[in-house]
Amino acid sequence: MKGEHFLVVSVPTRLDFRSALDYLYQKCSGQLTGKTVVFSRIFLSDIANQEAVLKKSRIFSFLPECSCSIVGQPPADLSQVAILVYFLDAPLKNYQLVYQCNQIAKVITGSSFDQTRQIFKDYCDTLAAKGQTLLANSLRTWVFVRDIDNNYGGMVKARKELFESEGLTPRSRYLASTGIEAQLDDPKVLVSMDAVSLYPLQTAQIVRMEARRYLNPTYEYGVTFERGTEIIYGDRAHLYISGTASINSKGEIVHPFDVERQTVRAITNVSALLSGQGAILSDMKYLIVYLRNLADFPSAEKIIRSKFVETPVIFAQGAVCRPNWLVEIEGEAIIPTESRYLPFS
Repeated sequence: MKGEHFLVVSVPTRLDFRSALDYLYQKCSGQLTGKTVVFSRIFLSDIANQEAVLKKSRIFSFLPECSCSIVGQPPADLSQVAILVYFLDAPLKNYQLVYQCNQIAKVITGSSFDQTRQIFKDYCDTLAAKGQTLLANSLRTWVFVRDIDNNYGGMVKARKELFESEGLTPRSRYLASTGIEAQLDDPKVLVSMDAVSLYPLQTAQIVRMEARRYLNPTYEYGVTFERGTEIIYGDRAHLYISGTASINSKGEIVHPFDVERQTVRAITNVSALLSGQGAILSDMKYLIVYLRNLADFPSAEKIIRSKFVETPVIFAQGAVCRPNWLVEIEGEAIIPTESRYLPFS
């Protein structure tokens, strides 16, 4: 779409980490100089040993720090690092689109429930300081969970309670979201979060994306996020696709133990969500594909590449919230629209 772009850079597997960072800098600086970087995410293969080196590198200094997400999710191609960047040709005039990254609890103690509750409370306070709210202005979150098989339940419970207190319910709306496993630099940190908000924003600009013949609302099985959220502008619409797995209209896992069929079903679900808003797979501007087992990368990549020929894709290791889900897909589509709202750019 005119004026906004997504860039994915993977590095050759032969490079060591410092050389890989130099490679990223050369690739990114060449394309991003003079542009407005809105958001970036750096995928590290060994966050405990790499984050300090990253923060002293040229690529990190080049990117806006407050909107630079750092996650311990090894690139599936076994390279040291990969990056996703969202950038604009010029600053926005009509809206403030703000990504807030690497949010953790101020006091790193307790369970995933305690940490999640503190993270969301702090984020609500940050929005309130700008005259905004979670319900009115937040669009999407990424919740990264250490040891997801054991800590996901606490995160889900805390988020649900916080959402209810903030007016996010099945009758109002939830946020598009991905809840996925990641390694975090501090072993005491069990949960971290990235989030995106928009101001100004009218309620009617926010549209819940559904495809109930294919996958049911998450609240039917006790989880509180939207399958997808469309934001309508005067000249385009952004379609935020939440983490989407091989699930059916009853909330059941489809094709357990079969990564190829799970990948196909996840793509089918994404396609169904898009079609409800008049979009198709080729409208996706980026994808992140999460794999529980990196041995499944070749099989999943072949299928993904056949369906998303021109879409920038990152494949990363990240276990999904149920052990039998082997793959999950997320991303964003952008389509042209005409409406009475202010144009995006």
